[in-house]
Amino acid sequence: MIDRVGQVLGGRYRLLAPIGTGASATVYLADDVVLRRRVAVKVLHDALADDSQFLKRFRAEAHNAAALNHPHVMAVHDWGQGDVPYLVTELLGGGSLRALLDTGHRLDLAQARYVGLEAARALDYAHRRGIVHRDIKPANLLFDDEGRLRVADFGLARALAEAAWTEPAGAVLGTARYASPEQAQGAPLDGRSDVY
Repeated sequence: MIDRVGQVLGGRYRLLAPIGTGASATVYLADDVVLRRRVAVKVLHDALADDSQFLKRFRAEAHNAAALNHPHVMAVHDWGQGDVPYLVTELLGGGSLRALLDTGHRLDLAQARYVGLEAARALDYAHRRGIVHRDIKPANLLFDDEGRLRVADFGLARALAEAAWTEPAGAVLGTARYASPEQAQGAPLDGRSDVY
């Protein structure tokens, strides 16, 4: 993995520090030097940059994700593919449900209902617009500084699923334990798969 700290993407996003990594990307804290605000920049791994079919799908899915405007969907501000494909999103300071659970914290009934309702509202909004997430899991349920839930990574899972990219050894595309049966079988998906 290349250390990209200090690099400026698209002439405006200065990468400050990595804040997370996964099978497909590294997320950086970044400064938008044009609008003078902090953002999160998801830099896709170099292997994806060589897949022309993936890049075509990535552009289409980034456009679809950026069109989603809902209080429980993470806002996508921009995307690009200079040296590497990247996605610019709002910066959320409250962490993920996965990180919360990893500390040993368990949600009480009221908290679980709150998370479930906010995620369901985001999914309903996207599904009514024909967009299926394909990778609903605790790591993609993020919180802002006030504790409001946002569903992250709309569109990215579909672009990755349809890519010809070969994953690094040991990496899992999507998350098998959260996948619906039809997703595991490679069948066509609709919103019911996200709800599963």
